[in-house]
Amino acid sequence: MFTKRMRWLIGMLLALALVAAACGGNDDDDADAPAPAPATEAPAAPEPEPEAAEPETEEAAPAEPEPESAEAPEEEEPEFEPAPTEEPEPEIPLTATWRGVTADTITVGVSYLDIDQLVELGFSPASWGDQELVIQALADDINERGGINGRRLEVVTDKYSPIGATEAEAACLRLTEDNEVFAVLFGFLGPAEVANTCIVDQQETILVGGTITEERLAVARAPWVTERSTREQNTAALFTLLEEEGMLQGRAIAVVADLPAAAQLEEVGGLLRERGVEPVLEVATSSQVADLVAQNQEWAALSERIRASGADTLLLVGNVSAGIENSAINGLEVDIWATDPSGLGGNIGSNVNPESARGVITASSMTGAQVYETDPRFKECLDAFNSRHPDIEVKHPDTLEEGEPVWFTNLFGHCRFFQLFELLATAAGPNLTHETFAEAINNATQFSIASQPFASFGPDKLTSNDSFQLVAQDPDLGARGQLVPIGPMRDATP
Repeated sequence: MFTKRMRWLIGMLLALALVAAACGGNDDDDADAPAPAPATEAPAAPEPEPEAAEPETEEAAPAEPEPESAEAPEEEEPEFEPAPTEEPEPEIPLTATWRGVTADTITVGVSYLDIDQLVELGFSPASWGDQELVIQALADDINERGGINGRRLEVVTDKYSPIGATEAEAACLRLTEDNEVFAVLFGFLGPAEVANTCIVDQQETILVGGTITEERLAVARAPWVTERSTREQNTAALFTLLEEEGMLQGRAIAVVADLPAAAQLEEVGGLLRERGVEPVLEVATSSQVADLVAQNQEWAALSERIRASGADTLLLVGNVSAGIENSAINGLEVDIWATDPSGLGGNIGSNVNPESARGVITASSMTGAQVYETDPRFKECLDAFNSRHPDIEVKHPDTLEEGEPVWFTNLFGHCRFFQLFELLATAAGPNLTHETFAEAINNATQFSIASQPFASFGPDKLTSNDSFQLVAQDPDLGARGQLVPIGPMRDATP
């Protein structure tokens, strides 16, 4: 599995922004030891039987040995003694252990995307509903279940624009300096994601969310995990699943990366070669994602190169919108695969004809429909929200009318961040610090969160998702299409 599964400038905003909520077990608790049974009174000792008279001795032939008794005499069972009871360990008194952690509370910041701005600009088809309402409901649910190791969770929210990093950096400072939170959930996406280093580096604050890269992680001075798999993990999972289904070998694949993903082009080609597939074309586009005119002009020439290469499959790395739409416009007869699922499903670009994306294949965690219908971890969050706001209907993502608020995406996205934080902060114990939180990350080797039945962290694994399946775009579902499974869900981490 929500990667763990980018858009620079306006054109890539929707895909990356929605991936936090788009639509891609804990070890069993020790059983309680049975209480010792009460001691019973010892049975009364039996009265001794009279001894038989000793026979007179005779000087006859030696007597034959007595035959062994058929049944050995029963041994008297020892009196039952209950096991000694161990003295319970004394409870650690709760104290202030770190900035944002008092004896009674843990304060976290939750940054959230100004999705309404994207709707106004035409880059998102619908609002997500009131995000602050969802955030508070999830925090209240944790508190009503006893909080985290006895401390109540308090949330401070801050909205940011994904267009550039200015608002995100200001939100970072308000959360970490003005409110002195222990951790930030969600982080920043799209062009604003560069501000994530403000959290983990300059402000030395824990981050659960955002997009982790090697460069950003290298400067982090606080623990950082995310629910999202990296593009490299998505790509490797895609090739593994295709290979297992017998769909990879014998393909003539043209690999095309958009400008922001150009750095991944060589690695993607290398992953194919490791599996015995030599790409027939490897190229990165040079036009800006937001410049649709320049994109279309570049793709007109690129389509001829793809056709001349003899490719039967087009592998898109990064933003899929331009490749999907221009393949249809220029009449390319190729199968289309995508390394990044974030721009598919209901998040397909507004400049793409939904029919053009029919049958595009990628790898993802659970689809929105699967999450809504079958995921017990999502149902926990759904029940928590419904019990507090019964007047708001969180509809199935495939049944929404065009323009209707997508409460599902709102709830689903925030649900995962709260589940991850609760898991790790609880495992960190009463002495909640950066060090104990980092130790909890290292030891979280098996768990599940919403949309990720298989998930794990570790010393060298900071993205939770291990859950992958092959999915294909179906434009007949939802307002603009949905991804549907075409293969089984697998655990990508042995």
